[in-house]
Amino acid sequence: MRLFLPRAAALLLAVLPTVASAKDDAAKGNDASANPVDVGVIKYSDMRVVQKLLFTKEGKAEYGFALGWIPFDSYTTTPIGVVSGGYHFSDEWGVGLAIDGGYSMKNFTAKQLESTAYGIQPDAYGHILGVFAEAQWTPIYAKFSWRGKKVVHHDMYLLAGAGGALEKALMPDGVTTFSPGGAVGMGFRVYTGPSSFLKLQIRDDLLIQERVKTADTQATFLKQNAQITVGYSFLTGKGK
Repeated sequence: MRLFLPRAAALLLAVLPTVASAKDDAAKGNDASANPVDVGVIKYSDMRVVQKLLFTKEGKAEYGFALGWIPFDSYTTTPIGVVSGGYHFSDEWGVGLAIDGGYSMKNFTAKQLESTAYGIQPDAYGHILGVFAEAQWTPIYAKFSWRGKKVVHHDMYLLAGAGGALEKALMPDGVTTFSPGGAVGMGFRVYTGPSSFLKLQIRDDLLIQERVKTADTQATFLKQNAQITVGYSFLTGKGK
């Protein structure tokens, strides 16, 4: 009995600080169940997607409109309007159809050639209508902070397609020709909400153009209609 009491007192003195510390940690929310598990240092090779996409396109249809310009033609400058639609099979892959209409005007080079100093009328064709089907691949989805106050979500896509353009000669005869070809380009979507975004796009239409007036010397020409457009698009559907 004499030995038991001192030993019991020593054991009690050893246990009490541990119990008190555990209660204090629990009161502060520092118990093991409340804290995340420390897994150590994550290897770079283990890092993949850090979060789910906030704005998704998978299983949704897209439609929109845009205004733009075909500024790089040798003899014309052309404002255009575009309507487009498409479908996104996933957040990476989609298809679309774009129809544009334009009004071509003679640029400075064409007017200078037609002046009394040169007296030359170039065989220039102005853009009237374009129809292109395209496939889109979106490899990049990102976000940035605007002035440290707003997080802006955006993505970047590449496109390739095929179609054709109707064009009209600027000479008095006004001959028209339909030119088939392909298209390549890239664009950026800046999301304004879950189902809408601003879209900036650069597309280069590579056309094979047949010209009747020069059939004796050269009937077939390769023409580029590089266009820059800015527009607004919407997504519809519940998605997947």
